[in-house]
Amino acid sequence: MDLAFLNAVYASGGPYACAYLDTSRDADEPEQALALRRRQVCQALVEQGADGATVDALAAVAGDDREIAGRHGQAIVASRGRVVLTVELPEPPAHDEAEFTPLPDLMPLALQHAPDICYVAATVHSTPCPRPEPPDGWEVAFQAGTWPSSAVAPGVCHLMSGPAAGWTDGAGLAAARIAELACRTDAETIVLGGIARARNALADHLAERWRKRLVTSGGNGYPAPPGRALMERELTEAFQGQLRIADRARLDLFRARRTSRHGAVEGLCSVVAALRRSQVSSLLLSVPLDLAMRLHVDADGAPLDPCDAALAPYGALGFRTGPAPAAVIRAAVRTGAGLVVVPEQQLSLADGLGALLRYAGPERTPYFARLLRL
Repeated sequence: MDLAFLNAVYASGGPYACAYLDTSRDADEPEQALALRRRQVCQALVEQGADGATVDALAAVAGDDREIAGRHGQAIVASRGRVVLTVELPEPPAHDEAEFTPLPDLMPLALQHAPDICYVAATVHSTPCPRPEPPDGWEVAFQAGTWPSSAVAPGVCHLMSGPAAGWTDGAGLAAARIAELACRTDAETIVLGGIARARNALADHLAERWRKRLVTSGGNGYPAPPGRALMERELTEAFQGQLRIADRARLDLFRARRTSRHGAVEGLCSVVAALRRSQVSSLLLSVPLDLAMRLHVDADGAPLDPCDAALAPYGALGFRTGPAPAAVIRAAVRTGAGLVVVPEQQLSLADGLGALLRYAGPERTPYFARLLRL
């Protein structure tokens, strides 16, 4: 997963007001409940020393996702009187959080973006008609997205329709439009739902490359609730425990390298040391994540091991003292590392943390190898 969408947060330099809110609309009186949550979050930030302009900026966008139905949350980061990031969360936080801090904890946000699979969802159904008349037409709805973030931030829903008698030709045209959208959005898979016979006809008209990546479902998922993705339930089932194609390859590479003990590390101390050297190409997290609460490294990047004393050639990255998850995700973003989130059942890691390396560590070079032998 690409973490570039978090770059704008760290560009402001902080300090940051960071909030995670439950903004679900399934309560009896959602507006009143949200107003109370907003006041509590703002009060907590003021008590922690946040300036009024930053608190006001955060409050102005908290709960502005009224068009999204059902359960969901919101992550907001504000700094120096302006909002630097606001993202809708497919799953609301277990409890509201608000912190005024030099280093925002964006790990929960990053985890909610995984596995970040690009897809196209399409469903075919009969057009409404007065009962007891049989359906006299068909309609195909299709939509591109990136799962799971698109669950609460859906793209445009495209529609095609025609008479039932012309479905043979219509299926070919609809399949072409679906494949075109998949190519344009770099989708990895197409998820088809709806009427079985019509759905199978769509699948038959897809090119072989898409049939190999096809997922079918008996669900319809149309129309989607306001602000929600088409076929959300079907997509949840299809992508449960799945990884992107590229991330599966990274996971296989990590397993191979870990066996050979070269090019991969695991555990908090080893991963932090590699991040400080800008050495990590992909950060691996085994969820549920259970990192130590605080990482005791000062702002100048105090050495974590003897080799760190002379790392200037490696572009050492300083960490600030603070929560380990916040420091780790910041370092990954700043050094351009990718993120792979893997269920613990598929990969168990020391401290829940691993890394694929870009190059051999200093311990592999002759100079540092000599120091270690002394």
